[in-house]
Amino acid sequence: MTVGDVVVVTGFGPFGVFTENPSSQVVDLLAEKKIPGFDGKLVTEKMNVTYAEVEKTVKRIWKDHNPKLVVHIGVHPCNRHIKLERRSFGRGYTSYDNDGCVPIDNVCPTCTECSDFILNTSIDCSSIAAQVSDELGFKDLKITASDDPGRYLCAYSFYLSLSHDESRSLFIHIPPFDSACTLEMVTTAVQNTIVAILKTLD
Repeated sequence: MTVGDVVVVTGFGPFGVFTENPSSQVVDLLAEKKIPGFDGKLVTEKMNVTYAEVEKTVKRIWKDHNPKLVVHIGVHPCNRHIKLERRSFGRGYTSYDNDGCVPIDNVCPTCTECSDFILNTSIDCSSIAAQVSDELGFKDLKITASDDPGRYLCAYSFYLSLSHDESRSLFIHIPPFDSACTLEMVTTAVQNTIVAILKTLD
């Protein structure tokens, strides 16, 4: 199956203190604003914070679209800091989801004894983060690469996509919004990140 001219961006629904998940808000605004200069199809999805749904949704995304790029977005508690995650982990998922469940043996189903416990994206997150920071010049919003996506649904979704293709998968952790880090600013940063990555894939 050939790679489609499709970009898929996912966010998450409510969980914990986030009764309205910022990642869903970014996905909604991105669906309206699109990706500048990208003439292909943008597909946006919002996933419930459950291991079962995330596994099913990510599998379907890759099967149905064979996308050029998959970007998962999730919220983290670090204020005014966007993190482009470079890696994810196949084990250690001990935190219960919204259904009170964890994966069997706390292991992502694509992480077998024959596969790597740690998977890394081949996207140059450090360079992309520096480029987008320079382009936007947001004084109070930091954009960096990160090596720790946690061990919850964010990392879980990322590991599933990395299992499909490490060259076409990225996870972006975004902060809660405030007066110096608005929905519009974060969405613009996500747009610019996607544009920068697409240029490296052409």
